[in-house]
Amino acid sequence: MTSDTDKTFSEIPSGRFPSHRGYSLLNSPAAKFILIGFVTLMLMVPSTFVWVLVEERADRAREVARDIARSWGGTQEINGPYLVIPFTETFDVGLGEKRETKTVRRKVVLFPKKLDVSGDIVVEERQKSIYTLPVYNGRLSLKGRFETPPEGAFEPKHGGRIDIAADKAVLVVGIGDLRALKSEVALKLDGTREVPFEPGLESLVFNPENGSSHPQHASGINAGIPAADWRKGFTFEIPFQLNGSSAVFIAPAGQTTSVKLQSNWPHPGFTGAFLPETRNISDSGFDATWSIPYLARGIPKFQETKRLPLATRLIGVKFVEPVNFYQTISRSLKYAIGFISLTFLAVFVLEMRSGWRFHWIQYGLVGFALIIFYVMLLAFAEHVGYAPAYLIAAGAATVLNAVYVGTSLKSRFAGLVMFTVLACIFGVLFALMREQDYALLIGSVIAFVALAVTMFATQQIDWTGQRSERQPAENAPA
Repeated sequence: MTSDTDKTFSEIPSGRFPSHRGYSLLNSPAAKFILIGFVTLMLMVPSTFVWVLVEERADRAREVARDIARSWGGTQEINGPYLVIPFTETFDVGLGEKRETKTVRRKVVLFPKKLDVSGDIVVEERQKSIYTLPVYNGRLSLKGRFETPPEGAFEPKHGGRIDIAADKAVLVVGIGDLRALKSEVALKLDGTREVPFEPGLESLVFNPENGSSHPQHASGINAGIPAADWRKGFTFEIPFQLNGSSAVFIAPAGQTTSVKLQSNWPHPGFTGAFLPETRNISDSGFDATWSIPYLARGIPKFQETKRLPLATRLIGVKFVEPVNFYQTISRSLKYAIGFISLTFLAVFVLEMRSGWRFHWIQYGLVGFALIIFYVMLLAFAEHVGYAPAYLIAAGAATVLNAVYVGTSLKSRFAGLVMFTVLACIFGVLFALMREQDYALLIGSVIAFVALAVTMFATQQIDWTGQRSERQPAENAPA
């Protein structure tokens, strides 16, 4: 004979919420909501593992990029030309028997009165394994004029005698990666004579800001300038061709400097101490011009230094990738908890309104499908690019979860709603990653709208689970 209790449970359809008094507390909507929150937090563990995987792949990509740069040419910095004139100061120190004569070696670095830099940079992508790096071949020309050394360039500091080594004057140009020069370099002096360059910067040190962090004595070229030329001033032209990768930087070495660059790369990133005055960017490339006057540069006409000047005041162009998908995926993982929470809220509302149970393990499976989305996005992006990979991974996760939720809740309508919700979530996530400047604004608005929809959609839910217990008692015959 079947008891009343057994009869009550036997009449409950499979998968529906039971109304037994001892069972209702753990299966009340409030308890279910808290359990779903716990599942959401637990899913942060595998999402952290995915983030570590993304960083490992990004490190591998950077390592391959360095390998390509070592064989082709690294980030180039063109710093110069400067006229370096050594001199000595001889003076006496001490009194009486302790009096002695000292000689101090000094050098003055003169800046050109005017410098015009022009360059045509042809960029292509070099591939190694599944990774690529933008590399370029640049044809550059440095033109300008040095004036007679200004007054005070050879002033004594100790009241001694100045002796100028007039025949030791050299013109120096710093180059970030000297190995990448692809032509012999000669100085056209006053438009008539050619003076060949030699490797090295003589007694100066080159500290590349964007390349190697170690001082380099040889990372540059020099050419001797006859005393008769530098004393009266001279014009110069230095054409050369070099390879590089990722970016090119140029120092505004002239008292007045103008720079004009053009390239076939359609995604330039202008950077440095000065931004271009004019720039035109199209699908076929870009051209940009800079003009830096003497006062804006903020440096006098000459310096006494052992290092190349202006190493921290460069202008430049980075040949950036349209989408750095490693960085984008890493940023998107920061939104994973909100992404998963919105999905679970949608499933929870559908569950409450349908009356069919959706076990917490099923919530976990839906969440794991969203974690796998990130892994698929990373894997496909390395082969087909970010946008197609996002479409593939998001489409697979959306269809899988929509079908799973619909069949579990025995409702095509629930599946259709889930498909729509996930499509909207993935669309918003894509927009957030593309519009980094507006990510916080968009995210806050979406969070507010999602909360408002959830509040009103769950307004009629019996969070305590007691209403279903009271109804049989109220309807029972007296």
